[in-house]
Amino acid sequence: MSTSNPTRFKATVKGALAMAGIGALALTGCTPSGAKESSGTPVVTVQVVKDARTKAMAELPWTKDLEAACGCTIEWQETASSSWTQQKQASLAAGEVADVTIGGYGSGDWGDYSSLFLDLALELGSMPNLAATFEKAPYARVSSEWDGKVFGAPGVNTGLMANSSAHMFINKQWLDELKLPVPETWDELKSTLEAFKSKDPNGNGKADEVPLDFMAPETGGWGWFNPNVLLGSFGLPLSAGGGAGSGMYAQDGKIQNYLTDPSYKEFISYLGELWEAGVISKDAFTHDFSKYISGLKGQGKTATVGMTFWWTPSDAFGSKLADQYIALPALKADSGSDAPRTWWFNGDSLNYIPNKISVAANVKEKEAALKIVDAFYTSDIGIQARYGSFDVGVKKNGEKDYTVLQPADETKNASDWQFQNSLSDGAPGWFVQPGVKLTLPAEQFEVRGVEEVYEQDIANIDLNSDVIYGGVSFTADEAREYSLNDTGITQTAMSKFAQWVTKGGIDAEWDGYVKDLESNNLKRQIELQQAAYDRYLQVMQEKNVDLNAELNPELTFAENADGTATISNESK
Repeated sequence: MSTSNPTRFKATVKGALAMAGIGALALTGCTPSGAKESSGTPVVTVQVVKDARTKAMAELPWTKDLEAACGCTIEWQETASSSWTQQKQASLAAGEVADVTIGGYGSGDWGDYSSLFLDLALELGSMPNLAATFEKAPYARVSSEWDGKVFGAPGVNTGLMANSSAHMFINKQWLDELKLPVPETWDELKSTLEAFKSKDPNGNGKADEVPLDFMAPETGGWGWFNPNVLLGSFGLPLSAGGGAGSGMYAQDGKIQNYLTDPSYKEFISYLGELWEAGVISKDAFTHDFSKYISGLKGQGKTATVGMTFWWTPSDAFGSKLADQYIALPALKADSGSDAPRTWWFNGDSLNYIPNKISVAANVKEKEAALKIVDAFYTSDIGIQARYGSFDVGVKKNGEKDYTVLQPADETKNASDWQFQNSLSDGAPGWFVQPGVKLTLPAEQFEVRGVEEVYEQDIANIDLNSDVIYGGVSFTADEAREYSLNDTGITQTAMSKFAQWVTKGGIDAEWDGYVKDLESNNLKRQIELQQAAYDRYLQVMQEKNVDLNAELNPELTFAENADGTATISNESK
């Protein structure tokens, strides 16, 4: 059913949703939107989509500070992320959204339902903290815009997050045990993995080593932590924005696609050689996420996986094994490509997360609702929303000076404690904004050490023209056409990838495969992606964005004697 006319669709479903809506109101005990308490205090409904581990919002002390900032009473409507999709679709179809929504809506909703949301760009005069964020971090606004409007305000993580979520790890302890150097080329890596397979590097006398394991791409295309990061060996600046799953990338402002590129053929052929040598996990194309992750953890203090692609060593291998692993930068390809090597980049999406908070167009207590949004862009509430309330998740040392605390509950790890007491990375705000000094425990900055390995690879990417940004979006008509074409392209490419790696045949079938993708309108897909990309670049230029500078600000980072580290933003 088409939903291009939400008003018409609303008439067909509103009656069916009415009883559900009454039931929800009864269960939550909500005061109707726009009502006032007997004291005259405005009441604002806030829908929050959150991790299932997070406590009820009213139990989090920082939400009282939020109410004080807005001068209102907040009626919370809370939904676990895993349950939100169905509820969101019903709300949009009915034309009924909460006064304020945190983490619920995004650019995919604006095409058909933008009339339900307030353009925050027109309200910046009432939101000085958000206005200052957009002024001092202009890409924050660019990433938040849709058709020139801002229907959702962002989370700005500069200083806290990485330039890539995918990193390549190898077991250095195994290398040392076998007296092998750190591999620098594809050929050297193959020889290393073959040694991992045959020479018992974990020393337990068992042939239980898995030299290389990874998450294979699904039928929907390439994603995070997949082995296509190896294409950086050819200087291809891969990123994670729209179209990246089906092989799109940008270079010097021009959209290209690697699914038919000779370098992609060489990459698949190389993985085929590794498969034939028996150094890739036999389960790489069949195991699910939980089996993959549990396999990385090894057996107690005995590692069983030699190499993989993931976020950080402790996240991948666990605290008992993390110290055995080091990160590898992009390797030199066998073909001897002279192109400067690059690494898979999604730092824009990690550091500027759009649409964290939105406001209903028909909000009755508009002033109070805007104050809620703006409060998240103060350092006190932003830090608490991300890490936990003062004296629970965070200690406030002084004006804009904070220390993230270790869990008070010894049964909780740092991640679980943070998610229990805050919105974690689902929070709106600008966290290390000018003047902020933030001290973090070791597990919160582990990725910075990993990222140092990729500094040169990332430096070989022009962040103003070599990235398909996460905020690039299509018009409604473009999106429909792109989606229709994309299914045939990705299904063909992904099935052939798995087949060629595990069974061979790429040389005989390559030309026919290229023709199949062309017949699935690959050229038209590139044209659609280019049009959307050009519009986005134009907005970046209009807002005077230099992402090379803005994404990597001049922050002070100092490791402390107690194992913590302090990040300071001394700009004004």
